[in-house]
Amino acid sequence: AGAPVGTGPYKFDSWNRGTDLKLVANADYWGGEPQIDDVTYRFVTEPGTRLSGLLSGEFDVITNLLPEFTTNVSKFAAVPGLETSVFVLGTDNEVTKDPKVREALNLAIDRKAMAEGLFMGYATLAKGSHINPAAFGFNEKLEHYPHDIEKARALIKEAGAEGKPLVVVGESGRWLKDREQIEAVAGYWAETGLNVTTDIQEFSQYLDSLMGDGPRPDAIFIANSNELLDADREMSFIYHKDGAAASNSDAEMATMIEAARVETDTAKRKALYDDIQKKGHDLNYTVPLFNLQDIYGMSERIEWQPRVDAKLMVSEMKVTE
Repeated sequence: AGAPVGTGPYKFDSWNRGTDLKLVANADYWGGEPQIDDVTYRFVTEPGTRLSGLLSGEFDVITNLLPEFTTNVSKFAAVPGLETSVFVLGTDNEVTKDPKVREALNLAIDRKAMAEGLFMGYATLAKGSHINPAAFGFNEKLEHYPHDIEKARALIKEAGAEGKPLVVVGESGRWLKDREQIEAVAGYWAETGLNVTTDIQEFSQYLDSLMGDGPRPDAIFIANSNELLDADREMSFIYHKDGAAASNSDAEMATMIEAARVETDTAKRKALYDDIQKKGHDLNYTVPLFNLQDIYGMSERIEWQPRVDAKLMVSEMKVTE
């Protein structure tokens, strides 16, 4: 991996793991030599550091520009992204196995307030599903989960769950406003009467919590992406009981997902995916939040239209002096 070989517009130059990656133009590229001679990818996790680097002229393009910083930069672009933020609920866990509790968790959240307060409009409310709206198989008939804190409190009381512990697992710095989303939602959930705590984990520990063989979390945050733009990607990952990030043991849903995967009749396949999402929605297996936009900050000299698939293709960029 340290000396890759390819036929693209750029050639590998050097790689300092966790710090930077350098490429140089491939003069022999079959599509013609790219306009930009060399490129350095820097790995900077802190959004304030990325912003200051852009403002100082050290960086030309930064990813995950915070919405509140869009007025600080000379150029920025926001495009619909592939990521949907969602909490996966442990449907077999002591507290979250009760459908009333899971329904309360969806009803407790004021998503509109979060979209405006955290994202300044650069996110749309997920329509009752963690499947990306641009993906084949998305159920357009589902509606947003409404915000009804009084009903949420009543459901927690009916379930006899007042004062019971709920642990919310997440990470920080991987996705746009990830920690802020986790903490805001945990705050809403605490208003229901549950005893809510958050566990913000280092990323390798978080990945083990998300996809490891250990006990499933009560609720775990993820910004789930779908580069395939097919519902099977998210179904197999989160809804199928054997999926890497699954927290349910629903054999019926798993059978439905397997049938949809091999169905060759497009209309029948779409109908299966509609049914699966309706089932997941009605049983509140997940708590979908937002379809996120990708926000990029750019220096004045960069000309570039970002891609929906979030790939940073330097060959598509131009530098003007």
